[in-house]
Amino acid sequence: MRSRIVIIVVALVLGGVAAIMAATYLNSARVRLDAQSQPVEVLVAQENIERGTPSDELFAKKLIVAQKIPRQFVAADAISSQRAIDGQVLAVSLTAGEQLTTGRFQYPSQAGLAYSVPSDYIAVSIPVDKVSSVSGLLRPGDLVAVMGTVEQPSGKDKVTVTKILVPKARILAVGTDAGTGTSSETNSGSKSVMSAASRDQNQTEVNAVTLALSPADAEKVVFIANEGSGKGDRSLWLALLPVKTTSIAITKGQTAKTALSGR
Repeated sequence: MRSRIVIIVVALVLGGVAAIMAATYLNSARVRLDAQSQPVEVLVAQENIERGTPSDELFAKKLIVAQKIPRQFVAADAISSQRAIDGQVLAVSLTAGEQLTTGRFQYPSQAGLAYSVPSDYIAVSIPVDKVSSVSGLLRPGDLVAVMGTVEQPSGKDKVTVTKILVPKARILAVGTDAGTGTSSETNSGSKSVMSAASRDQNQTEVNAVTLALSPADAEKVVFIANEGSGKGDRSLWLALLPVKTTSIAITKGQTAKTALSGR
């Protein structure tokens, strides 16, 4: 009789323990399920979007919207704000309804120089030396004014004129540095085009700067580079503009007469 009571007590105890464990497990599972069901706001493509589209264009044209999706269906590295992809371009095409993830975006310098060129502009490289490129201190992303020297008719004679050809242009690359911070070597003997940090220390000279120009401005700049009256690279000069510059005044240019007379 006593043994039966012991067995019953043990059975009740084990049953209680099993019930507690089952309740704990179910509660834990319910918590996990609730967490997975919690809505998370992510960015989703509204339509098919082509590779190379800048992130700011995605928001400006409302090609993407923020949607709340259950956490269990949220893609790894899903994006919820513009800050995560600010200044980047779409490296892989998106289809309508697809979530945006950080792995689908790259900085223009990583995706290729073509993705740094603004719409309706073209990339043009111009010859420079250390003097005409602001002592070699220019960096990708800087804004510059392009000045050129050329001979033009003046009555029966020709006069040499220096004038501003392009009031504001953005630098896409300095030598082969498009802002990636990597080093590469040119074919000019021992000279090399180094990263921005290396140039800060060694002031290595580059012989070309690539600008984003409108087709009309590109024609003027290339013409002066080929036909200008300056010697070698000195037909063109770059002037560094302040970061917040919106525009600069265009002058009639300077000749030997006006420059020396101060007018």
